[in-house]
Amino acid sequence: MTPSIKPVTRLTSAWVRDQGMRPIVATITGSLLELRAKGRRQIEVLDIGALYQQAVRARVIAEKKAKLAERKARRGK
Repeated sequence: MTPSIKPVTRLTSAWVRDQGMRPIVATITGSLLELRAKGRRQIEVLDIGALYQQAVRARVIAEKKAKLAERKARRGK
C-alpha cells in the first residue's frame, strides 16, 4: 500500500446538519484524519490508531451483549 506522506483531501458521501445540510470533507495526513463540514473552517482531528481501537472495543461490546441476550433467551424458555 501507498503510505500517506502527503495530505489527501476528499469530499465524502456523508452529510451532516451544520447550519444546513453539508457534506463532510476528509483529509488524511500521516496518522491523522481531519474532518470538517464543507464550507466551514472548524476541523475535527482524529488519530486513526485510536479510532481503530475504539471501533474494536465497540464490536467486542456488541458481541458480548448479543451473547448475553442469547443466554437470557435460552433460560427464559
